[in-house]
Amino acid sequence: MEAIQAQVRNQTTGNSVRMLRREGWVPGVVYGSDVTSQSIQINGRELDAALRQQTTNKPFRLVVDGTTHDVMVNELQRHPVMGNILHADFKKINMNEKIHTSVPVLMTGDPELGVATLVRHNVDVHCLPGNIPESFLVNVDGFNIGDVVLAADLEVPAGVELLVEPTEVLISVLPVKAKSEESIEAEQEAEAVAEKAVATE
Repeated sequence: MEAIQAQVRNQTTGNSVRMLRREGWVPGVVYGSDVTSQSIQINGRELDAALRQQTTNKPFRLVVDGTTHDVMVNELQRHPVMGNILHADFKKINMNEKIHTSVPVLMTGDPELGVATLVRHNVDVHCLPGNIPESFLVNVDGFNIGDVVLAADLEVPAGVELLVEPTEVLISVLPVKAKSEESIEAEQEAEAVAEKAVATE
């Protein structure tokens, strides 16, 4: 299990938070049923590196000034342009108690005909934290228009319960949309302009 080092954060005013971020820290909070909400700070680069190693729906080990908590990321706030993490909320969990969480549905491969479209990007599951799948990967190679993937078609590991109806459609293969006359004319005009520009060089 990935371990993240953190420190207790004593000052929580707006100015102190901005200063923390300038120094490379990410302010955060850890809370749970058996722990008082605690303000913390985490090295931004270390947190980014940890999140690249695993998805945010998997449990982490958060070590706050030497005290270890098993947690999951409850919420991440990112900068709308830069994408860096601005704030992180961690919820303490019991590794021996089942929880509800969301698992992404991903596609691989290409249909024989049509375009595969995700109808649902994630599904809810109920299981022990250590059994949470990183994703449900579906291979759509050879699929044809009209083919669908249902929740019942997923390969669900032992100990994991899907919290969706078996007949729920997750992926659907649809016809490729024909180009409109306007889009075709626009493409032809763009090509003519490009050819003219090349000819005059």
